[in-house]
Amino acid sequence: MNALAKSIVVAAVANTASLAFAAWIFSDFNVRHTGFIFAAVLFTFFAVALKGIVVNTVNRFARGYTVIGGLVLTWVALLLTDLIVPARGFAIDGFGTWLGVIAIVWAAGIAYGEVDTTAPAPRRV
Repeated sequence: MNALAKSIVVAAVANTASLAFAAWIFSDFNVRHTGFIFAAVLFTFFAVALKGIVVNTVNRFARGYTVIGGLVLTWVALLLTDLIVPARGFAIDGFGTWLGVIAIVWAAGIAYGEVDTTAPAPRRV
């Protein structure tokens, strides 16, 4: 398996686990089996795609955004997932629940980044 495919698989596992944990913790984060699988795949796609776009377009000297940028990217990926997946399969309700889910999924992404040492290097400009 090449490095990119391995990185995506590890990201999908980490995202699935963090979304499941967040759904278990927050009663206003509702998931159902089919919706959850679709949401995990879709969220992984959005998270990888958005991260790739940002890493390849942001000036390397402006990378102090990591914490705030990571939280915003996580929010955007979750928002897009929430908008696309039908509410009966994946729904995050309430401001506090949104904040909590974003924090858990973001933290899992940070942990995944520490474990995934085979992730492809960003393009050099």
